[in-house]
Amino acid sequence: MLARPLIIAAALAVPAAALAQTKPAQPQAAPAAQAAPQTMSKADFLKQVDGRFAAIDTNHDGSVTKDEVAAMQAKALAQAQAAEQSQIEASFKKLDTNKDNQLSLAEFKAAAPSLRPRQTADQMLAELDSNKDGKVTAAEYRTAPVAGFDKADANHDGTLTAQELAATRKR
Repeated sequence: MLARPLIIAAALAVPAAALAQTKPAQPQAAPAAQAAPQTMSKADFLKQVDGRFAAIDTNHDGSVTKDEVAAMQAKALAQAQAAEQSQIEASFKKLDTNKDNQLSLAEFKAAAPSLRPRQTADQMLAELDSNKDGKVTAAEYRTAPVAGFDKADANHDGTLTAQELAATRKR
């Protein structure tokens, strides 16, 4: 008798997980406003499981059929698609600054992130100029790349093999 509820619970785990994954994203509260994780009793947990089952068992006959699972999946997919469309439309409206329902190249470019160097020239010079004389010699410039090569050359034979390069990329 106990096996049947376990089989049903296992069968519903995948559709319930799919439903949870396809729900529209809700705005998150600020971290300070979020409540700490609470404990959950088995009774409360079972109420949640039973609620998910009842939502799928649309004819309320006590069992879930393939058609009911398919209907639940279709509903969840439709909700996810609607949420995605809503996000796309909101993004478009944000980019369409003159509200003419068209994006001009200028509006599109204004939203694009600008490219900047990761470091300023002063930062780069300070990193490379090991003797702090305000200039970078060829020897100073070579120090970091050569150290990287030597580290990658696992067998220290002065040659990087494909395997050594692959291992370096994984780090």
